Amino acid sequence: MSAGLDFDLGGLSPADNRSGILRDIAGESDLDLLTRHDVGDRSYLLAFDNGASWGPGRSLPDLFTFDVRRDQAEGTFALDASAHANVAFAQKWLAERGCPPAAMTVDGDLIGADELTYQIENQIHSAGDRYDLIDLTAARESPGEAWTMVTDRNAAELPVRLFIEHSDAKRNTYTIREGAFPDRAGAEAWLASRNTPLPEPPEYRTGADALRTRAALARSAAPTAPGVAEIVAAAPAAIAQPDRGRSL
Repeated sequence: MSAGLDFDLGGLSPADNRSGILRDIAGESDLDLLTRHDVGDRSYLLAFDNGASWGPGRSLPDLFTFDVRRDQAEGTFALDASAHANVAFAQKWLAERGCPPAAMTVDGDLIGADELTYQIENQIHSAGDRYDLIDLTAARESPGEAWTMVTDRNAAELPVRLFIEHSDAKRNTYTIREGAFPDRAGAEAWLASRNTPLPEPPEYRTGADALRTRAALARSAAPTAPGVAEIVAAAPAAIAQPDRGRSL
């Protein structure tokens, strides 16, 4: 297993085939541990994949989350994993499995640049099964852009949502914005052209959170798009490809 990533599985056998496969693949991958939270015989890990490869104009997911459950009485372990393009969705996946997002803070991580970024992050963290993954791409460089495209089950209109994160290591900051589209084709067309501002969700304009959102928008500097990502189907990840049509 790569240095810095230890599931503490001494003497334990996989409880199922998937757990064994994930353990073996993780052991063969170039993963660096970013942060970890332990609760008894359960561990939550967030790791960076140094071996994540680039496709034409895009990058494969480079963040991986792990949920490790050990049963000392049975002498077994269960392991689950998922791939992500940004920390907020990685924290969401772990939160669904009982890990507080605040416990998975990455040392030396960038700082959210404005109030709206934190508002959207909290929305992602508490989403539960609200979002079904469509596609994603990680940042290739810094300054850079990562995005995650989902279907929002709670959306009354424009159900395809695009979460775009712009990060800048030199400034030590990042921003997250949410765009709303009628379908995947509309989101992909916007990504390819970038000829209009990111369309904001309808609930930004109406509803109980409208005033708070508009105030956050007014205090937030508009992010710039550093480049145009080629729209292709999400490629297999090094460990676990995100399931299409399933909750993140």
